[in-house]
Amino acid sequence: MTLARKAKSAVASIRFNMQVQSLPDRVYLRQVMLPAMARMKPANVLLAGTRRYTRRYPEAFDRQTTAVWTIDFDPTAAAFGNGQLHRTGDMCKVDQVFRGVRFDMIHINGLLGFGVDSPDNVLAMIKACHRVLQPSGYLMLGWDSDRTPDPTHNKEITSRFEHTGFLDAPARHTVTGIEGHDHVFDWFRRGDSEESNTMQCSKSFGFDIYPQSDKLD
Repeated sequence: MTLARKAKSAVASIRFNMQVQSLPDRVYLRQVMLPAMARMKPANVLLAGTRRYTRRYPEAFDRQTTAVWTIDFDPTAAAFGNGQLHRTGDMCKVDQVFRGVRFDMIHINGLLGFGVDSPDNVLAMIKACHRVLQPSGYLMLGWDSDRTPDPTHNKEITSRFEHTGFLDAPARHTVTGIEGHDHVFDWFRRGDSEESNTMQCSKSFGFDIYPQSDKLD
């Protein structure tokens, strides 16, 4: 690639990043949702999906109380992850990617209908998230109404999670996208099931930020 093409590509990337940052759903996410999550003082948070426009999301949290882990299936996206707390892996196998870590909150925005598409894949991701969450931990699913069915109508989800909000974050918040379709943020709290006690959990909300197997140097 010539120098001119590289410069043109960089400019296009910056413009795209600015466009995404200005979308109503991204503004809500940065100004309302992430701060609300931070006020819960979770010990371990997982942000799924890393791109240039997400690279500063971990800064919303207090590093003294919260370890913000990131994950993306694309190895090249690691450049926008949270340093040593980033993993390259599949959200459908998130419990295998983060062995020894239990999350208080998992934030999944834009995967349903964009990589996690089939009912089998959705079920695999939901089961894996349930296993890797603390008891009563929270799962956020952000989705586009024109790309995927309503997760609150999915019995595989509602049998494992309660649709509920926390603090000033409602169970559901909807914004209208640039093409007129709704982008929806849904919060769910982990419930008890046959999977709840299959793994030993670390302490939750403010303690054991780095499990023994994943302590940083």
